[in-house]
Amino acid sequence: MARNLLFLFIFFLIYGCLPAKKIIPADSFSSQSVPVVTGSLVNSAAFERGGTIALGLFKPGPEAAANEETDSLSLMLIKGIKETLLKEKTHFTIAEDEQKNPDFLLEGYIENYAKAKRFSHNEAHLSVDGEIGLRETGEKILLFQSSAVINLKNQDPLGVAYQMGVAIAHFIGSQTN
Repeated sequence: MARNLLFLFIFFLIYGCLPAKKIIPADSFSSQSVPVVTGSLVNSAAFERGGTIALGLFKPGPEAAANEETDSLSLMLIKGIKETLLKEKTHFTIAEDEQKNPDFLLEGYIENYAKAKRFSHNEAHLSVDGEIGLRETGEKILLFQSSAVINLKNQDPLGVAYQMGVAIAHFIGSQTN
């Protein structure tokens, strides 16, 4: 009996002294955790011509609440796209805020951002749809979709949104070949 109590005491002592679980930023994960982007090039001639592109915010879609959290996710998506497109060799230049007439518009929707508890793990699902279109006619030249499951215990949703933006920019850049 005393032996069992001693064993339990040592177990709780060791368990209680273990460090708390550390949250790992999304950008420190391996390339396997980078969100996958799919899509299609609808008008290759207009895309290859290139020009100035304005980056619009990702608006909340039907399955995403319009709140500060989705606004922050949208900003991180745009930040990832912008920073990566500035580094990539594409046919596009990013429109500055004061530029009134860009050639193209990138617009999108956060189609779903939902948090769910499953099997005692906190998870969230983030999915976006977007397009690049001609500003003058509205014709769509590139369509894309991306989604990710976020483990809220280990990943920051804003970091995942940024990585999703990076992946979208890489997808855009991959269409120039």
